[in-house]
Amino acid sequence: MIEIACEACGWLAVTSQPAHQVWAEHVAACPAVGGAVRHVPDLPPLPKLLPQVRTCAHRLVRRQIAVTAAGVKRYAVVCELCGRHVDRT
Repeated sequence: MIEIACEACGWLAVTSQPAHQVWAEHVAACPAVGGAVRHVPDLPPLPKLLPQVRTCAHRLVRRQIAVTAAGVKRYAVVCELCGRHVDRT
């Protein structure tokens, strides 16, 4: 449904017909002194866009993650900046 309003006389139409046809009928019969003035509602605000994605330069470091029962140390290679696991050794 479409709402069409006249600011001059306060006329309001809620219709499913084409807006330009309904408005043309009202312009011809508007009782206001200066003629019909179509009310155009404000547009909704534009959506906020996400910030630009910047890729990480990846400063790789080895971090000890475990010691096995046999006493072997296990390491993970991670990025010092973003913490992403790059490779496990």
